[in-house]
Amino acid sequence: MGRNASHIAFANLKHWLLKEDSYSQQSPFIFSVYQGALDLLKKENTSSKAEKVALLAAYFCKITAAKQVLELGFGNEKITKFLNQGTPGKLFKIPESLAEDTEAALQQINEQQSFDFVLIHPQHSEVFLQKALSLCLPRIHAQGILVLEGVHHSQGMNTCWKKIKADTRIQLT
Repeated sequence: MGRNASHIAFANLKHWLLKEDSYSQQSPFIFSVYQGALDLLKKENTSSKAEKVALLAAYFCKITAAKQVLELGFGNEKITKFLNQGTPGKLFKIPESLAEDTEAALQQINEQQSFDFVLIHPQHSEVFLQKALSLCLPRIHAQGILVLEGVHHSQGMNTCWKKIKADTRIQLT
């Protein structure tokens, strides 16, 4: 899946026009999560985008119970390293190579009772993402977090993101 440069540029422009800052956060919980993420990035003083993504993924994982964590696809190795360090429970990793074998990957997801944190990387087809989400969403705890990395990576990822936002089971996006 190649990147669609105009789609990414439009998404970034739209975000810039509608962006919010820490003072626009109305919920004390959301403000504390937002502020915690900003503080972490300032404290760690990361220079690369890959490190920032990895730190934020680990941060969001840590604010859940993190007993059952799923990483679907292949991100940067720092994400897996940070998730391994910050997960007191079990980290299930379904690499991109296994995800190409759709049925085997979906079977691994189906065998799990629940997830506290799910991270999905953007390399997958829209069809695979829809199947994986249909298995993951009912298994995510009410306090769980689903991270769909790279929602502007392709039109397929953006379509999945819109479906997730419209899903009645999702309480906050």
